[in-house]
Amino acid sequence: MDYENILVKRSDGIATIILNRPEVLNALSRDLYREVNSAINSLQTDNEVKVIIFSGAGDRAFSAGADIHEMARLAENPNPPKQETERRWYSWNIADIKKPTIGALNGLSFG
Repeated sequence: MDYENILVKRSDGIATIILNRPEVLNALSRDLYREVNSAINSLQTDNEVKVIIFSGAGDRAFSAGADIHEMARLAENPNPPKQETERRWYSWNIADIKKPTIGALNGLSFG
């Protein structure tokens, strides 16, 4: 699957999920949550993948945390979209990975 906000690389049984929004310090947008959840679900069932690594693109931050600019835009909408379940499931899906998981935190990491 092609993603817009993450990169998924596979090599020798190792899958790497890279948060790929370096221009906004890899802030966690709704689309990024959805893509990470999809990648995790795919990698969980791939018998070729033995280990999953999480990292961030760029050299300034692993992730700035929630995308507050997106949140502000949504708050200005008189009819904002419903809160998506992707954000709620994001942390659970990462915590529930059955394969060894490594966080390669490059740079700042905010909550």
